[in-house]
Amino acid sequence: MSKKKRGKLDPRVGQKDAGGAVKSSKLLLGGFLVLALGVVITVAVILFTADSPESNTPTKSGVVRKVHSLDELLKLTPDKLAKIDIAEMNLLCAIGLPGAENLDIAHCLATLDKWAERVKLQTQRHLYRVNDPKWADHYRHSEPYLRAEFLLQVLQEDCGVKYDMTAADNFAFNDSRVAFLHGMIPGPNQTIKDVPGGTCTSMPVMYVAIGRRLGYPLKLVTTDSHIFVRWDGMDHPNPAWRQRFNIEGTGHGFSVYEDDYYKTWPHKITDQQVKANRYLLSLTPAEELAGFLAARGHCGLDNNQIAFAARCYENAYRQDPLRPHYRNWFLNAAKRCGGYRPATPELAKLLSHHMRLADARRHNANLMAPPSPSETAAKMQTSGSPHLPGGQRQNSPLKHAPQHKIPKRPQRRVLK
Repeated sequence: MSKKKRGKLDPRVGQKDAGGAVKSSKLLLGGFLVLALGVVITVAVILFTADSPESNTPTKSGVVRKVHSLDELLKLTPDKLAKIDIAEMNLLCAIGLPGAENLDIAHCLATLDKWAERVKLQTQRHLYRVNDPKWADHYRHSEPYLRAEFLLQVLQEDCGVKYDMTAADNFAFNDSRVAFLHGMIPGPNQTIKDVPGGTCTSMPVMYVAIGRRLGYPLKLVTTDSHIFVRWDGMDHPNPAWRQRFNIEGTGHGFSVYEDDYYKTWPHKITDQQVKANRYLLSLTPAEELAGFLAARGHCGLDNNQIAFAARCYENAYRQDPLRPHYRNWFLNAAKRCGGYRPATPELAKLLSHHMRLADARRHNANLMAPPSPSETAAKMQTSGSPHLPGGQRQNSPLKHAPQHKIPKRPQRRVLK
């Protein structure tokens, strides 16, 4: 065999390598062009969405927020308001209030997302109980009942959501944590033991916020001095979820009561009062926001910020003009602060009328002889107060938890 000569290259090898290099250069150039085009498209999309009022901006915690201020929230139409997370609405109404100085809305929303995943996991693990003879009767052979009960059970027993017992006998709105979600959500570097807990103003909102994250058709409902939750799924796309029942979870555990129960508790009310005050109706998103704005006003009123409270009640009225509470609370606050000018024409006319009546009464009183000391004392004893015993506001749907003992579940279960 002949030996190959060193130092001599086959000319065909050189030609082949050159052609490969040319092809590689073209592929590389093409790749750069595709990458540049992708960058241009990405920048264009970012610029377009940044100018759009519908854009969703991720926060540092990865939570997507649709609204970033209360003013922005108040400008939304009812259709756009229906797309806003109820928890985000609630927390925005707490901004700037006492007890919300360190409020981190993104952190709160991220915590709710984690709790929702925990509820989802435990619920999926125990769905079999709907048809299991051992458990089916307890859950009324109903998937919605099981889902609702596990929603409350996991939040109370696993996540630590609880009632603020300090508010049971002295319910006042001086501290916003009594009325809003952040009273139940630990802040950064906190645990559940570091927060006071919720009340019937905030606990139902918690259940609805978590339930809606899981797709549940949950609504807030009011009666005289109380708020509760309703599974309102008669029009739900999933036939298995087409049920309607009330959920009482302000106390410990899970209970279900018919509408008539809330005509007798916490106060006895007539059918006429139910109709006039729009009790026992599932709230719309705008009506939910009105309730949060009213709670904001209560906090201002209890901190002697009368004009601020009047503005909050006026905003509540604008969201829900059919409910008389907001009009009455507005009038009481606006008359107390003096010189208040409503931005709502209906309220401006109403306030002007009441102020003229008050002036007429004062004028007539000046024409009469001054009352005796005994008459003055009797009048003070019978005069109305803006608060009920224990700090409760009259006719307020924002009262503390039931005073009676809510029936416990027939059988306590340990989540496995």
